[in-house]
Amino acid sequence: MASPIAHSFAGFWTSLVLRRRAKTRLTGPWRQYFPRLGVLILLANAPDLDLFITPGFPRSALHRGFTHSLAVAILISLALSCAWRIAPGFWRSTILYFTAYSSHLLIDFFTGTKIGWTNTGFGMPLFWPWGKTFSSPLILFLGIHHKDFAALFSLDNVWACTYELLTCTIVTLVMGLLWKRKLKSRTNRPKSEAPAHLLSNLQ
Repeated sequence: MASPIAHSFAGFWTSLVLRRRAKTRLTGPWRQYFPRLGVLILLANAPDLDLFITPGFPRSALHRGFTHSLAVAILISLALSCAWRIAPGFWRSTILYFTAYSSHLLIDFFTGTKIGWTNTGFGMPLFWPWGKTFSSPLILFLGIHHKDFAALFSLDNVWACTYELLTCTIVTLVMGLLWKRKLKSRTNRPKSEAPAHLLSNLQ
């Protein structure tokens, strides 16, 4: 599994991307912004709650089980949308929740023991209850060791977290620059001239 750093960034990216796509109005006063952003970040980390299922953290035999599936992502998204419309409309809220939850699955899909085309992914039952596991041959994130508490604080995990922080920060900065450039090009766009038939009518 990737660390909560990458998954939290994914929740943050979800709020930024879908704010414009689905017109979710995630901007505004901080009091309004933080609860929604917090929910998306928590949701992006939610599949790893299976670590606390018996026998419990940090080593759980049920980790990367049913919580890492599209079926659970859909069910949780629908349930949350019934409880709280984070965006205008039921289905917009559902899509927003689903994107945040499934971002975790996407990151874990590209997580393994070695970076590159190594085919070292851990595998997830994406189509649970079908037990077949899926992973990508291309590994973009290093998995966190959680065999025991000593492994959690190993140098390998420190390196993996540092790599995630640097990579996700760079991606965030690039997204921000591209977004800012797009907004700037829109504001500098000259206004279109009046249609020819309107000018002829005025004459």
